[in-house]
Amino acid sequence: MEFTHPETNRTELAPSAEQDDIARAGIRAFNEAAMAATRSQDAAAKASLWTENARFLPPGQEMVTGRAAVQAFWQSGFDRGVYDLVLESVEVTSLGDGVAYEIGRSITRVRTADGSSIDLPGNSLCTFRREDDGVWRADVDIFNARQ
Repeated sequence: MEFTHPETNRTELAPSAEQDDIARAGIRAFNEAAMAATRSQDAAAKASLWTENARFLPPGQEMVTGRAAVQAFWQSGFDRGVYDLVLESVEVTSLGDGVAYEIGRSITRVRTADGSSIDLPGNSLCTFRREDDGVWRADVDIFNARQ
């Protein structure tokens, strides 16, 4: 099926089930790598999963822009006790070749000063881009806490 892109007025192929499958596989790889980087406390590896010019919108804070700032955000989280992350895709939809969005749920686990642990559940909406190296990276990422 074809559609006319509203901004370019070009006729393009509509996103297909195959593109959805490709996006789901790429975002699954992102989620697995993000969880592994959290568990190993590797802020650089975690930040490498975002685009160079990423926009990152954490709850209650100003927008974080760029991969280096994303790395600093995650390092700060590790320094404050974040030690585990569980990510679950609720919905992944391709918007065309190399662009997709994910609606997701998360649990961030934080070790407190007394050694106990708290779980912080959240929701997210993230747009992803498949970059020239074939890797799907987060480009615009917003998440919040849920009760």
